[in-house]
Amino acid sequence: MPRPGTRFVTDAAPRGDPAERGDRGYPRGGLSHGVDVQGHRGARGLVPENTVAGFRAAIDAGCTGVELDVRLTADGEVVVWHDPTLQDDKCVCEGADLVGARIDALTLEQLRTVDVGSRTLAAYPRQRAVPGARIVTLAELFTECSDAGELWWTIEVKVDPTDPREVATRPTLVERVVEVIHASGVADRSFVHSFDWAVLQLAQQLDATLLCSALAVIGHTYAPGSPWLGTLRWEDHGSDLPAAAAALGASVLSPHFLLCTPDLVARSHELGLAVLPWTVNSAQDVRRVIGAGVDGLVTDVPDEVLALMADSRLPGLP
Repeated sequence: MPRPGTRFVTDAAPRGDPAERGDRGYPRGGLSHGVDVQGHRGARGLVPENTVAGFRAAIDAGCTGVELDVRLTADGEVVVWHDPTLQDDKCVCEGADLVGARIDALTLEQLRTVDVGSRTLAAYPRQRAVPGARIVTLAELFTECSDAGELWWTIEVKVDPTDPREVATRPTLVERVVEVIHASGVADRSFVHSFDWAVLQLAQQLDATLLCSALAVIGHTYAPGSPWLGTLRWEDHGSDLPAAAAALGASVLSPHFLLCTPDLVARSHELGLAVLPWTVNSAQDVRRVIGAGVDGLVTDVPDEVLALMADSRLPGLP
């Protein structure tokens, strides 16, 4: 494990004009063959979230990318899980009752005793249970999906800057995420993605060539006095969210889909940012954000979105 502050790339220049970032044409302008469709937490509308089966479902549906969440365990493992605790509606404990326990208070061995695939959520009636599914590490997920060599990975690093425990382990979590990205050979097709912009600043300090994606909720994470902005100040940019993300050094702006107006997308593109909204599920919303010119979208139902895009002549699609 590298020492804190170690740079993973010491001889590479920082990412410059997005038009020059690699030869695949992403992030600006989407993928060479169209808009990037990313499965949310794997394919949450089809399979319980953040399970290997969910990511395989997204790949099988034809996704060009997947979005996932990572947290740090008590023993320093980077695991794929969204919530800060184990939730009763998502978990079946096969050993000790760990419902309600914090992920950062449990070891990987303890987490392995929890079935996270047997329970489906009423909000997603098409979810297919995968009994026996376990929480996996980020490295394990990359290995399980290593055959999907063109897949983009949007890795949301879960840190709440108002939680002192999460702030204390933020540097370790970010360092280990960057380490796993490099060790798994996916650095050229990964985004470090977070609402906590201090995470993105730390990632850039470790490797200035990594693409970073700035999540934001106007009025909450992007607001006056917000603790979510790292060293940036809302007052320096005001209502110009794309300018703030650009000043951060992000390559991608990732707002809620309702904020994706043509003006916001145009301003983002003017500043060299790609736009990747979440979570876009209905046909109406898919049409609206693609019409606004987004470069990609994150969805719970990638099979439905891809079918719509295949059957429709939507703006920005071949």
